[in-house]
Amino acid sequence: MHRAFFAYAMACLVCLLPTIGCQKAAEPIPVIRIGHAPHDHHAPLYVAAMNPEYFQKHGGIFLKEITFRQEYELVADNRTVARLLISSSPGGQELLRKLNEDQFDLVFGGVPAMIDFIDQGSAMRILAPAMTEGAGLVVGKELAAGSWPEFVEYVRASKTPVRIGYKNDVSVQNLIFEYGLREVGITYGKGLDAPDVKVALLNLRGEKNLIPALRDGLIDGFVINQPYMALAEQQGVGKYIASLNELPPAGRWHGTPCCAVAGNTSSVAAQPKAMEALLTLLLRANRFLTENQKTAAGQVARWLDLPVEVEEKSLPTINFTVDFDKDWDRGVNFWIESMIQADLLQGSLKEAYQTGHLNERLYDRALFDQVRNRL
Repeated sequence: MHRAFFAYAMACLVCLLPTIGCQKAAEPIPVIRIGHAPHDHHAPLYVAAMNPEYFQKHGGIFLKEITFRQEYELVADNRTVARLLISSSPGGQELLRKLNEDQFDLVFGGVPAMIDFIDQGSAMRILAPAMTEGAGLVVGKELAAGSWPEFVEYVRASKTPVRIGYKNDVSVQNLIFEYGLREVGITYGKGLDAPDVKVALLNLRGEKNLIPALRDGLIDGFVINQPYMALAEQQGVGKYIASLNELPPAGRWHGTPCCAVAGNTSSVAAQPKAMEALLTLLLRANRFLTENQKTAAGQVARWLDLPVEVEEKSLPTINFTVDFDKDWDRGVNFWIESMIQADLLQGSLKEAYQTGHLNERLYDRALFDQVRNRL
């Protein structure tokens, strides 16, 4: 009897082996590495991570927290479609360098810097807009100016060059500021040794250096993105006297693009469905920021370890957008034209712009159209 049972069991096992061998192994969950700078222009990522119940209810795509600010599961259609690893890095240039070197798959960053990298041959593409505006001019508390016109008069009357700091050479802020100076006929130059100028522009190599430099009297003011304008006021170091959209020519800077989401093309091609889900969530987070500013201010402040009153002042000055509209396109064309004139663009993007092929070289429009249709 035992022999008969053993023979029967072996026969069953032999029959099962082909079935077992043919079962498909579970596919590994893809990993998306995403980078951001520690400021509120990249707030869509933060509120996407901090409101899982809201986004699960409103669209079914959400992030499930594993480690706050570092690791999340991206859930879509009731299943985990990717693991998200989040890293913070000061400075858009550093983020884009890491994206270019395949250390990231997606990053938030400044549009002019993205233009610069793509022109140099990087395979990255702009995948989605993040925000526009949200930048301005801050001066020392004692400086006798409280608006752009008063600042212009102060500079004209000053017997020494007025020292204005900025974070890097291809930032949105200093490009607009320089254009505004030219519009009102104020001469400027880079560095303290620039001859015969009314404004000396100083590259302080990063946002974190601006407020200390103003506090220590090394500069008279700076141009920068939020939340550093609100933070300078909260710390009693400086005063915010003008949004950059107020600078001349009138109306030119309305809706000017600042930050976007860029992707490594090989990473996007390797996991298109997960990328589409994540970008959809980020654009929905843009809407959340617009419609729930009070809630968002507290959450963004927590993510950035800032006083909530800083974000309550900062977020309303930022336009979180979900589309590449006419203002966006006009702003991008301005960046490219300005960078060509300054001899900062000499490669493939300059050629694409001049031959009418900008969209296919700068953007992944096919992916964005899929995302936009899901909103």
